[in-house]
Amino acid sequence: MRLNLIYLFWLFFILFLVCGLIFGRQGLYNLRKLKKEEIIHLNKVKLLEKENKRLRREMKRLKKDPEYIEAVIKRELKMIRPNEIIIYFED
Repeated sequence: MRLNLIYLFWLFFILFLVCGLIFGRQGLYNLRKLKKEEIIHLNKVKLLEKENKRLRREMKRLKKDPEYIEAVIKRELKMIRPNEIIIYFED
């Protein structure tokens, strides 16, 4: 009887440790969740780096390329030169 209680105690103790390792604050379940979050954040960082690279290229063009500046002004501000005419087509 006493031996069964000792085995039962150790069984619950080991079960408690295993549950703590899996579901605890620093357990495997939380580790997997954090790894997924890390992947999501790394993907966001890659997208932002791509966007930064594109914006840097555009900045360089805006500083050095007068034709590009004119195209951006026409597209974004809808401005034209005095001798130009805009023709709109309906779809």
